[in-house]
Amino acid sequence: MTKSTETNPEINELKDELAALKKHMSDLTASAKRDGVEESGKIKARAKEKLSELKDHGTQGLEKVEGRVREKPGQSIALAFAAGFLASTLMRKRS
Repeated sequence: MTKSTETNPEINELKDELAALKKHMSDLTASAKRDGVEESGKIKARAKEKLSELKDHGTQGLEKVEGRVREKPGQSIALAFAAGFLASTLMRKRS
């Protein structure tokens, strides 16, 4: 019986340490989840901002092209024809 009373405090101490470890892990997991949600929100906002910038840049580019086509429609048609011809030639060589 002496042996069981001596080990009992050790077991109780291990149980207490295990309970403290579980609580610490639970707190750590909750903290990581909060940080992850916060960081994902920041990334989402940055992605929306960049997408908006790209959309604006693309719109400006299209407007420039439209302006040039209106200024020189004949040249634009010739360039489009040449680009299409070149693309079809390259595609034929691949096949």
